[in-house]
Amino acid sequence: MEKKLIDIEQVKKVAKLTGLDISGQEERFVELFNETLNYVEILGELNTEEVGATYHVTGLNNVFQKKEDPANTLSAEETLKNAKDSINNLFITKAVFER
Repeated sequence: MEKKLIDIEQVKKVAKLTGLDISGQEERFVELFNETLNYVEILGELNTEEVGATYHVTGLNNVFQKKEDPANTLSAEETLKNAKDSINNLFITKAVFER
């Protein structure tokens, strides 16, 4: 039997923090969160002492950048020319997070 690691109040709090409307689906999200957390808990029980750290499993680097074609990029000026607002070669946007 799976342990209940999260309750409906915690689901409502997560929904509020993420700005998601889950009205009428709270119980389903409680189930989904608990399934996920129980699975992660099982993974935490695995003995990984002899498994080396893996940061990048494919061995590929910069697959989207062709060294033979460096001219196919935009300068900072070109990139920002249609920006509504910028400062120090960076885009300025509205705040994403509330305080």
